[in-house]
Amino acid sequence: MSTTSAETVDTTSSLLNINMSNITKLTSLNYLTWKLQIHALLDGYDLAGHVDGSSTPPSATLTTNNITSENPAYKKWIRQDKLIYSALLGTMSPSVQALVSRTTTSAEIWHTVASTYAKPSRGHVQQLKQQLEQIKKGDKTIDEYLQSLTTRFDQLALLG
Repeated sequence: MSTTSAETVDTTSSLLNINMSNITKLTSLNYLTWKLQIHALLDGYDLAGHVDGSSTPPSATLTTNNITSENPAYKKWIRQDKLIYSALLGTMSPSVQALVSRTTTSAEIWHTVASTYAKPSRGHVQQLKQQLEQIKKGDKTIDEYLQSLTTRFDQLALLG
């Protein structure tokens, strides 16, 4: 039985190399800020589907008149995902990079980081509460002081 692909493959558009140099490096304490920055940037390039799972790779092969050939759209999708994967790694602290060392796709990185830092745990909530209690204005500017408070409040809100 012959399968025909009616897919139109755009071989003229190029891959997008995403500059994430202005993204805050992900640490164990700033997941919410990092996530918002990354998702907004990828949305702007229409590539957020690579990390949130709404975009899946096309079939690896095409069959036309009983002839199977490599699907150029698949190869392009995989290459774009590797560029996103590499850019994401560049936005992570070394300790977070170690956490995602077994991942192979940008969606796997996204899921691993989210399940680690967006998942409420009693210990993490307690740690954030202790950090809030210990934050002092000291010689910080009012902006720096308020930012440190806001960051911890946002993290607590994210954890429920």
